[in-house]
Amino acid sequence: MIKTAIIGGGMSGIAAAFYLQKYGVEVDLYESDESIGGRIGSERLDGRWLDFGGKNIGHRYRRFREFVTELGGLDFEYFGFNTSQVINGKVVTLSKERDRLFNILRVLSLAGFGGTMRLFPLIQAVQKDHQQGFLNTPYFNAIAEQFDSKPLSSFFPSGCVEHLIRPVTVRMNGAEPEECYPGNFGSNIALVLDSYEQLKQGMWGMLERIKSCSQSVKLLTGNHVQAVEQSKNTIVLHYVDGKKNAAAAYNRVIIALPAIQAAALFGDTLPGLSAILGQVRYYPVAVAIVKYDENVFPDMQRAMVFDQSTPLSNAGAYGIHDLDIVRYTFSGKAARSLIAHESVPDQVVSLGEKIIEPYFNIQQNNRQDFIYKYISPGLCAYSPYHYRVLKKLDEYVRSFKGLFFTGDYRRGASLEACFRASAEMVDIAMNRRKE
Repeated sequence: MIKTAIIGGGMSGIAAAFYLQKYGVEVDLYESDESIGGRIGSERLDGRWLDFGGKNIGHRYRRFREFVTELGGLDFEYFGFNTSQVINGKVVTLSKERDRLFNILRVLSLAGFGGTMRLFPLIQAVQKDHQQGFLNTPYFNAIAEQFDSKPLSSFFPSGCVEHLIRPVTVRMNGAEPEECYPGNFGSNIALVLDSYEQLKQGMWGMLERIKSCSQSVKLLTGNHVQAVEQSKNTIVLHYVDGKKNAAAAYNRVIIALPAIQAAALFGDTLPGLSAILGQVRYYPVAVAIVKYDENVFPDMQRAMVFDQSTPLSNAGAYGIHDLDIVRYTFSGKAARSLIAHESVPDQVVSLGEKIIEPYFNIQQNNRQDFIYKYISPGLCAYSPYHYRVLKKLDEYVRSFKGLFFTGDYRRGASLEACFRASAEMVDIAMNRRKE
């Protein structure tokens, strides 16, 4: 019998297990935390499970929605797209609930003529072929070949960078425009063009359903894989089960970790592989979800993004019916200079409250409770000429029988991109076994 393992119980690992099940393969899934879900992360607040990340599900998330459908009985609710920012002392709002022409004109005014000329062909490429909204696609690989010698901050005019590009990169990649590259920007455009729902029971409800439905997947939570090495015709995982060191051999292993964590597995055994994976960039993010006595947001202004002078990249309502629950996200250079693992959560929340106080109902609105998480590795910002890095990875790994890689750096960091990357990698793994 061919033994198969997945390392990483985040969404990429869950997706890989899902597609392996379709091939009738039994899987051991290793997760170092005590529960699956990875950077989604869920904790209880006011008797309810709330999610730190990944909760918004686009209407174009075909693969992820098929997965949710097969789990059964999981209902969606509208979330939409609604965000504001302050420009020259005035609050400017973009919302999918507003007239489409109004939004187009507003985006054009924020981009300016030069920014519009740069943005329009990129947007058109994704609109004509939604597949271009993933990483490593022909159109954006050509863009990378021509322009990735300089970052996004040089590709777009300064006004466009400040008012449109930075709000996207700092929220989706945890990175400034000078830390992101044109060849990867299609994945950002696809997310902006979509409209969103969320699961009524949250991602936690979905993860609980996975635990009860996965008959051919053995969830080995609390098992931290520390090294991977080849031994004859097998791949040996060295891991810690509780406080006990252990090892297990498999014919086929799929690494479904963030690239920076995958690199650490091979630092001693395959330094060349580790170096390739280490080129992928990740930036930390801190998230606080806070419940208040009264609504913080009005119905038509449910979120706001902030400029590079503040560590708070954005603050928004947890859902359209949760205007009293604020999700604070701290990312970007200013956040990195002020917030770290050892930061006091209460002080971080107070900082966020001070920043949004001029715009929303925070003053004299009593804070009931909050949950907080510092996430590192956090958001993936990929690499310049990222398609070249992926090509090097595939060329290097092909000589190692039974070893495969998937993750947020393959097709993009969205849920849909992770499912697409894992589906493709499982197909490769299964077909290569037949060679």
